[in-house]
Amino acid sequence: MARVRLLDVYRAALTERQQEALRLQLEEDWSLSELARALGTSRAAAHDLVRRGVERMESMEEQLGVCHRLEAADRELTRLRERVSRLERQLRARPAVRVGS
Repeated sequence: MARVRLLDVYRAALTERQQEALRLQLEEDWSLSELARALGTSRAAAHDLVRRGVERMESMEEQLGVCHRLEAADRELTRLRERVSRLERQLRARPAVRVGS
């Protein structure tokens, strides 16, 4: 499961500090050292903060499955878009039909 999607879905279930740490690491690609400096803590504490946040999000996903359902919906949407594109190509390839001739 992509952690960025987990964060998108379960951000509100995290503490403000976890939200900020995970946002910086996952969305801004900050290292643990950068994160620790920004949070005014040790690298180990920053690591623990991120780890607890990820564990919380993964636990919620196991219970609720929201990300899993979103991924299934994304796949279905992609399949439907491909089907529409094929049908549009088929319609364009047909000769024009004149009505009333």
